[in-house]
Amino acid sequence: MAVARTKTDIMARLGAAGLGPRKLRGQHFLIDANFLDAIVREAAITKDDAVLEIGTGTGVLTERLSDAAGAVLSVDIDARLQNLARESADWPDHVSFFCGDVLESKRVLNPDILAEWDRVAGTRRRRLIANLPYNIATPLLANLLWAGDVVADALVLVQREAAERFVAESGTAAYGPMSIAVALVAEARIVRRVGPHIFWPPPRVESAVLQLTIRDPARARQWRDDGLPALLTQGFMWRRKTLRHSVDPRWLEAAGIDPGIRPQNVTPAEWAKLLTVRPI
Repeated sequence: MAVARTKTDIMARLGAAGLGPRKLRGQHFLIDANFLDAIVREAAITKDDAVLEIGTGTGVLTERLSDAAGAVLSVDIDARLQNLARESADWPDHVSFFCGDVLESKRVLNPDILAEWDRVAGTRRRRLIANLPYNIATPLLANLLWAGDVVADALVLVQREAAERFVAESGTAAYGPMSIAVALVAEARIVRRVGPHIFWPPPRVESAVLQLTIRDPARARQWRDDGLPALLTQGFMWRRKTLRHSVDPRWLEAAGIDPGIRPQNVTPAEWAKLLTVRPI
């Protein structure tokens, strides 16, 4: 038996196992072979790379990653679906599977998965390449950004609106905590936008391939420990209101920021400065 690669094969394989895509878990399976090949080419994977895949799905991307990388760890929360993928091929020794939720909570990565990732990756370059479930993409990438050293970079398929928040500039509607995190410690770009046709079942939204490279992992961890992610969450609590509604005006004035400004008009450098003058 081989990995199911087409819509017809996927539907038949899942149906025979009494399975189907689960909306609650954001399951949309890739069915476009050309797109899958393009993702692997864009990532320029080598045998010196260890690839973390979040969302095993039917195993169709896992198969391509296994051909290119020196090590692969594929994680999925859905045990029955992952078991079907594991049993569908004779996987090489450098491919490992882990069933579990990559997010122990919205703000914490699963320590058991991190331990397995350390074991699998070893000294190889650590990379995330995945078709991420829409419902975990932003919190997962946020955790990876602030952790700094879990992965060096990522090439992920996410909802288009989520991707745009990572590359947004201050003063725009999409600008927010993720835009600021990227500006301070990483680099991001949208590689391509894709329609629903590459998935089964097709989602009702457009998707995008997001490339993310962590530029300064040590600084990311320091700002995380100093409370910058929490500050950004607090600051954008009322996006449409002025910043004085979510942050003490005395604190803003100490950083030279007008309390009457809206959070989306505060630059990344100003947010970082605000953290340094926070009262103890």
